[in-house]
Order: sequence, then structure tokens, then C-alpha cells
Amino acid sequence: MKIKSIELLRTSQTWDGTALPDYPAARPELRATRMIFPIGAKTGWHHHTVINYGIVEQGDLTIVCQDGTERTFHQGEAIVEVVGTIHRGENRGAKPVILNMFYVSAPGIEVTIQHPELDVLLQDQEKKLIQELPKPIDKATARIQKLLLVIGEQTLPRRQIIADLGLKQRSRKSLMENYLWPAHDLGYVEFAIPSMPHIPDQAYKLTAKGLEVYHSLLPHLQ
Repeated sequence: MKIKSIELLRTSQTWDGTALPDYPAARPELRATRMIFPIGAKTGWHHHTVINYGIVEQGDLTIVCQDGTERTFHQGEAIVEVVGTIHRGENRGAKPVILNMFYVSAPGIEVTIQHPELDVLLQDQEKKLIQELPKPIDKATARIQKLLLVIGEQTLPRRQIIADLGLKQRSRKSLMENYLWPAHDLGYVEFAIPSMPHIPDQAYKLTAKGLEVYHSLLPHLQ
């Protein structure tokens, strides 16, 4: 039986078109890491100091740079990560992402530098989007607007929505009755897994109609 070989990638550039840096001058140290992103999960903002590349084994992974540049990599695609550019990874899809990454480093080098100060800044900006809504509006409309601003262009699980809305984790009934079902009935929100609407791992995303409302709210919050 003949072995089949498929070249997934051959490049001297990162995914955003930047030329790769030179290999480290010292004795090389190779690292392999498997990352699993639950639905709605995001890494913190960070940058890499060395060449790293990998394969998306499952799901759809979106990489977002600090300047807003982004690209989504799908199952089976190869990634050559940016080096020295602050970015983060996001799972906006409907199932967990499995990512296998390989780092070309040298002993003692920190391959990933975290930027927690940017995470705090982003959280503050997201809270502002939720809090500073157009006024006056009735409570039901306000709740739906908050929900749309929390979900935005992402696909989020129920527990993440509860956390981002500032509700208690035991507030599943309130979330469904006061937020998700009203928004769903208006055609703003849809199930990520529509064939199984009541499963515990269900996630939610905005419809085209919901995205229109979401984008119409953003100018009022500048």
C-alpha cells in the first residue's frame, strides 16, 4: 500500500505576510503544544518571540491582532503564527478547537509573552459597551440590547453569556426567559446547534438581523 504525502504549507512568511525571523543562533530547542479551546474561549493578548507554526486539528480558530487584522483557520489548515505582534486566538465556532503548535526556540527562551494589561483594558471597554446604552428604553429592550452587545460577532456558550452579563451563575432560568428567548423570538439570536436546542453545551450567536442591530448600537457608544 502506497503512503500518501500531502504538503500543507511551504512559506517564509507568517499568516499576515510578514517575513519570518532568523532561527536562534544557539543550540535549538523544539517544543510541541496541544491547545484545546472550548466554545467561546479566547486566549489573553500575547506575542511570540520565536518562529511557531501548527495545524488546526478540529474546529475553526480566529486569530486577531491588536490592530484589528484577523484571519480564521479551519480544520486541517496550517498556521504560521506572527512573531513579535500582539494578538490573541478566539473560538467563535460551534465546537471546541484543537490546535497543535510547534515552536523553534533555544533553551531558556520564553516563547510567549503575555500582556494582561491589554486584557484588563479590553474588559473595561466591553463593560462600557454594555453599560452605556441609548436612553431611554424599556427594561425588556435594554436586556436584549445588552445581550446583543455581549455576543456581538462571537459564538458564546450559556455560562459565558451569564458571566459577561454580570448575572449569577445560577441565573440560567432568568437568562433564558429575560434575554435569550425574547431575542430568539425577535429573530436576533440563533442556536449554534439548532438540532439540539436544550443541550447543556449549547452556544448562541447573532443572526444577520441581530448583527444589524448590534452594529447600529455601536455608534451610540463611542
